Amino acid sequence: MKIGKKRIAVLIGKDGETKNEIEKLLAVKIDIDSKTGECDIKPLINNPDYNPVNTLTGQKIITAIARGFNPIKAMKLVDENFDLEIFNLFSILGKSDKRIKRIKGRIIGRNGEMRKAIEKYAESYISVYGKTVAIISDYENLQIARKAVSMLINGMPHHVVFKYLENKYNEKKKEMFKKLYKPEF
Repeated sequence: MKIGKKRIAVLIGKDGETKNEIEKLLAVKIDIDSKTGECDIKPLINNPDYNPVNTLTGQKIITAIARGFNPIKAMKLVDENFDLEIFNLFSILGKSDKRIKRIKGRIIGRNGEMRKAIEKYAESYISVYGKTVAIISDYENLQIARKAVSMLINGMPHHVVFKYLENKYNEKKKEMFKKLYKPEF
């Protein structure tokens, strides 16, 4: 896999901290070519923490870091309930840089309000980086965040997206409340 040159330092971390943490946690060996950005993940089969799925998890974490997430948020992907969704605006919107910039602005919103709203109500993390929009969340919330981003890409007004997010958030809270306080007879 390939990583942008600007994100290599973030992946490695201060004194190799981030890279070492990923390697230790997932029982993998990460080789990074700092000139080309080529990254290779190899499983350490003899390690007691070895799990065949860890290589794929490592790829997800590295992809998340490459797509603009900080390592702390990207490490949420170690939990198998969390997943990474990437919208490639270039393939969705076409080659127009002006249009991509406008849609990125819509997703972020004034002073980052829209992005914060999606993160709050969909309980997820969002990164708008380069020509992509990436989301990290558990499966249920990922559906909500994905729908909100799709609505913004398709030109829905911000207030409609806010309302959708608030409704979904309230539904989840009601459901949690029902589970907590369900009377037993």
